[in-house]
Amino acid sequence: MRLKAFILTSLVAAGLVVPATSAHAARGMEVAIQDDSVFLNNSWYGRDKAFQRAHELGVTRLRVNVLWARVVANPNGRSPQANPGYNWGNFDTLVAQAAAQGIRVQLTLTGPAPAWATGNHRVGVYKPNARQFARFARDAATHFKGRVDRYGIWNEPNWKSWLEPHGSSPRIYRGLYKGAYSAIKRADPSAKVLIGETSPQARGRAGMAPLTWLRAMVGHSRLKADGYAHHPYDYRHSPRTVAGGRNDVTIASLGRLTKELSRLAHRRLLRTPHGGALPVYLTEYGYLVHGRFAMNSQRAARYLTQAFSIALHNGRVKSMLQYGLVSPPQVVNWDSSLLANNGQARPMFNSLKSWVAHARGALAK
Repeated sequence: MRLKAFILTSLVAAGLVVPATSAHAARGMEVAIQDDSVFLNNSWYGRDKAFQRAHELGVTRLRVNVLWARVVANPNGRSPQANPGYNWGNFDTLVAQAAAQGIRVQLTLTGPAPAWATGNHRVGVYKPNARQFARFARDAATHFKGRVDRYGIWNEPNWKSWLEPHGSSPRIYRGLYKGAYSAIKRADPSAKVLIGETSPQARGRAGMAPLTWLRAMVGHSRLKADGYAHHPYDYRHSPRTVAGGRNDVTIASLGRLTKELSRLAHRRLLRTPHGGALPVYLTEYGYLVHGRFAMNSQRAARYLTQAFSIALHNGRVKSMLQYGLVSPPQVVNWDSSLLANNGQARPMFNSLKSWVAHARGALAK
């Protein structure tokens, strides 16, 4: 019996087994994945094979970024277009194939914005126009009504490269979000809309700490959302090591985020449509396989399953997403993929596959 208990304890510590009581508390968490180059653009490896590997991982949700300037016909025009001439082709194909595979899709509507919708009239992320973005959100929700059930609003708005001017990003985002939320709900009342999509840590003038940004973004407004989306990366530490500033939120410090969301709900500043505290959707996570922050493959495999276990044990977390499935043919700066570019499984793929098999009873079908 002692040996059996020791083995079970070791498996729990490694993240391969989920304690029954904790798993019950978080029942329904999605296992999600994102790899736009492979799933959306079919750039390499092959979409069909990618869906096969996603099924091996028990994936039930696919996140895809919709870059505003990339789907309009004339992104460099200086005047708003009466008919933006959207190119939804790749998205339509992907949404249909995902549905046939039993996988639901979240579309994250984000910049860069077309030139006619920015403050400097250049394609980019400088002062995107909230009214024009709301129109874009309405058009997307109208087009995908009945086929897409969830939208995220902007990607990492607390990060300078995604929304500028950086110091004004909380206020700019609030305008973008309010317009997009109302537009989507009018076009498709059943669709869920996520606020945030924040990055995890402060980075000097490049990135604002997510809790600092969240408080400034909400201000004295009374906002509604169906959930808060966040990217709790920490590719330098164990998932159980709390690091960074007190307003950062990594996988080890998720409690900071849920506590703040509860406080905002109590003050009626940011709540669900039914008046509750927002659930959490972890819409990006992973460990780098190249570059200065690349981690030993076995350690990364162990940390990845520990991170998924932490998410599952937190009853407020509804989704956990692995960012990157297949490495591109050339080495890139950011690569947290589970498969090498020839399709060979890295240890992270095998460990996550094993974890999902053990935790299946607690995960969303």
